Amino acid sequence: MSPRIARVALLLVLLAPALAGCTLTWGPGPGEAGNWLPLGRTLVLARVDSEENRPTAETAAELLATALEDAGRVVRVREFAGQARALGIEAWARGLVARLQRGGWPTGDEALALQSGFAVGTVLAVEVTGYDQVWGKFGKFTRVGVAAQAWDLRSAQALWRLRGESEVESMRGRAFQYSMEQAVDELAVAIRPKLEVSLVKAWRYWRR
Repeated sequence: MSPRIARVALLLVLLAPALAGCTLTWGPGPGEAGNWLPLGRTLVLARVDSEENRPTAETAAELLATALEDAGRVVRVREFAGQARALGIEAWARGLVARLQRGGWPTGDEALALQSGFAVGTVLAVEVTGYDQVWGKFGKFTRVGVAAQAWDLRSAQALWRLRGESEVESMRGRAFQYSMEQAVDELAVAIRPKLEVSLVKAWRYWRR
C-alpha cells in the first residue's frame, strides 16, 4: 500500500462513523422482493469511452440512480465528491472516479477506503450500449440500449451485468430522451424485478 493511500485509508477509518451514520440500513435486502442490489451503499457512475458521449452516459447513470433510490442507498458521483471534499481528499476521489469511468474497478486499497470511509459496498457502472435511429416498415425507430455492471468491493468480484433496451417509433423532438428513459426503466426493473406486461412493446413489434 502506498503511503498516500495508507494516509487516506487511515483518515477514512477514523471518520467512518460520522460519514456512515445509518446509511447501512436498506429497504429490501438480497433476495427480498427480487432486489439484486447488495447490502450497503451503491456508488453509481457512468462508463465514459469518450468526452463526446459523456453527457449521454452521465444522463443514463443519473436516471438509473433515481430509479433505484427506493431499492437501496444510492450514492451519486457528486455526493461522493462532496463527502471527499469535506475530508480534504477530493482530488483522490475524482481521480478514482475518472479511472472507474474509463473502465477500471477499484483496487484492494481503494475498495478498503470506500468501505471504511464512505460505507460503499458496491460500485454500479452504467454504460450506454446503443444510441441510434433506423427505418422500419412504417417509420423511423429510435433505439437506446443501457447496461449496468455491479462490482462487489468485499469480494473484489463482478456480481452481474444486466441490460435494458427500448425503441420509440416516429416520435419527433424528444425521441432519444424518451427512449433513454424507457431503456433505463427496463434496466431498473431487471435490477429490481417486478411483474410487468408491456402492451406497448407488443404494438411496436407488430408495426415493424
